[in-house]
Amino acid sequence: MSDDEHEMAAQERAAMLRLLDRAPPEGYLSDWQDRLRAKEDEHERETQGVLVFRLFDEWLAIEASIVKEITADATIHRIPQRTNNVLRGLVNVRGELQLCVSLHALLNLERTGEEKVLSRRVHPRMIVFQGPDGAFVFRAEEAYGVHALEKCLLEESPVTVSKAMATFTRGLFTLLDTKVGLLDHELIFHSLKTQHL
Repeated sequence: MSDDEHEMAAQERAAMLRLLDRAPPEGYLSDWQDRLRAKEDEHERETQGVLVFRLFDEWLAIEASIVKEITADATIHRIPQRTNNVLRGLVNVRGELQLCVSLHALLNLERTGEEKVLSRRVHPRMIVFQGPDGAFVFRAEEAYGVHALEKCLLEESPVTVSKAMATFTRGLFTLLDTKVGLLDHELIFHSLKTQHL
């Protein structure tokens, strides 16, 4: 390297240091702080996975973390002198007998004939969910799938919802222009254990 090249490299280095050491334009730092804060807020939005399904014409959801399995519709075997409107009987799920309950009856739902489907193919499903004292199975007319729900989008249940439904519903959210009720699975487990089993 010649002396001229050394001199030119030293001048470039000095110019680069002046550029890096200069004060930022007014508002530059606060603008970037705001941008980074906004990204943090986006990441802090609490989301939870929920399984969306239909009982008669009501679209409902439960936390996906408690769902063990979704299977094809199966035969419910009555339990002599134990079966009632909520406890329907036993269902064979992969060789294991599980208690089958009717969320339709627990939530006091009735068929109105206004079924709004979200899927092209509609098949009844058996949904196995895990409670603190064991697993339960319930039949659903349709299982739409898992949806990422932002908790901030959860609305309060309107007063027009039936008393039984409102008791077990934590709130409502909208999915594909359809109102979906998020069920409180802890209350469902408690009710099943204390009143129906």
